[in-house]
Amino acid sequence: MQRYAVSSILAIAVGVMVTGGAGVAATPTAVKAAHDATRHAKALTYQLESGMGTVTLQRIGTTRSRVTVRLANPAAAGTRVTLHTGRQCHEPNAAAPVTALALNPVSQQVSQTIVALPLEKLQSGNYLVDVQNATARSQFSSACARLGSQ
Repeated sequence: MQRYAVSSILAIAVGVMVTGGAGVAATPTAVKAAHDATRHAKALTYQLESGMGTVTLQRIGTTRSRVTVRLANPAAAGTRVTLHTGRQCHEPNAAAPVTALALNPVSQQVSQTIVALPLEKLQSGNYLVDVQNATARSQFSSACARLGSQ
């Protein structure tokens, strides 16, 4: 019985020395939860069709997402970036959809907007990000990316 008590005390002492007395080592469940959270937080990046830049999606909680559009060479006169439903970038109404969510203006080659859509919905393949030169005719898209089509 004394041998068991001494070995238990030694095991605790070694555990405290290894962790620096800061607490108990992480359980396998905690490690898995941290790994899963990190994996889910990773960004998903899509290429704009014209090679003009990228669209990156990032989860923010369960109901919102960050949409970041990085343009290699945005138009000097301004660039309009929209998020809307659709499955094909070259549909006749893709450049001028009935319902579109205007994303934040491009500043220093980047537009970053938090939208009230979960990441899973954006990845469904039913959403497009459309980039247009603000001075060009509205029916023509400069670049487009279908989200969820990797």
